Amino acid sequence: MSWTLRAAGPEDAEAIAETLQIGFDGYRELAPPGWRPPDARSAAEITRVRARLGEPSTWAMLAEDGGLVAGHAGYVPQPGFPGSAHLWQLFLRPPWWGTGIARALLHEAIAAAAREGYRRMRLFTPRDQARARAFYEREGFEHTGWEAFEEAIGLVLVEYAREPLERR
Repeated sequence: MSWTLRAAGPEDAEAIAETLQIGFDGYRELAPPGWRPPDARSAAEITRVRARLGEPSTWAMLAEDGGLVAGHAGYVPQPGFPGSAHLWQLFLRPPWWGTGIARALLHEAIAAAAREGYRRMRLFTPRDQARARAFYEREGFEHTGWEAFEEAIGLVLVEYAREPLERR
């Protein structure tokens, strides 16, 4: 294992936006013809990410390998649901798929959320993203049955949740 994990902060907004863009670009394989990914590297999006990373209620972690950004994860409180965290993002750059980094980031997020008193974690992922769905299911998340078209991304998203947040 040559990679490391560290806390992410506002200074990491550009790297996180770049990883997010790479993830969005990968959705082209499952998106309908003519679909265009959102621009995660726009000045407005980087400003939004930087602000979120600066909020005290945001937890975020960056994975690095040999000085290169491999991926990141982050969660925030789920609005309107005390005791539930929302996995805001979990993205890895393709060279690090299958290395265990995504699992390590997710486990760190779950452990941190449990330490903060969260009992549940939920997330959204594209309905047709079979690889991500299988990953979350292996990690103890269950499809809640909720799905809806998300205008901002232009895809149908599904919700997954895990409760309780104990180690499995």
